[in-house]
Amino acid sequence: MFVELTAAYCDTSAEELGWSMQLEPQPALAVRRLDLTPFHAELRLLGASHQISVWLGGGGPPGGVEPLCLETVACLPERTVPLPRTAECELSGWRYTIESDVRTCSEAEFSVRVAGIERCAAHGLVGRYPGLPGALTAIVMRPWQAGLWWTTWHTYPQDCQIATTLSFLRLE
Repeated sequence: MFVELTAAYCDTSAEELGWSMQLEPQPALAVRRLDLTPFHAELRLLGASHQISVWLGGGGPPGGVEPLCLETVACLPERTVPLPRTAECELSGWRYTIESDVRTCSEAEFSVRVAGIERCAAHGLVGRYPGLPGALTAIVMRPWQAGLWWTTWHTYPQDCQIATTLSFLRLE
């Protein structure tokens, strides 16, 4: 799903991205819900990047059940830790892993990569911010073995940088 966002782009730099697994759901600019049996997922684009919730079984939103996984990657320094290159944690018998990377591109390469990210919209949620060409946040989620994987992109046109995360949720 591709969305033209109405809120101003407010991420400042890739280095300011933080990560949390405990942050409560944040106000979203765009939301997409996915049924990836046996999982239900909610992909959320925030004014400060993204949030992903995953439920197992029939307890998905708005059922009132706490999500199995609630990943936040956002520029919220007072509420997150710096985005790690890699991290793992156990979530009720499931193993969650995140890997991240920041790539600085030439202007031409940045434009090509942004166009490629925009083409992923059918498989997730891509939001383009107004006023700054190439400013977007994107999430793609897919089933993987007995779990899920998802990747996210956060672009910083002012620096020609793309922050990418790759996350896995799998049985231990």
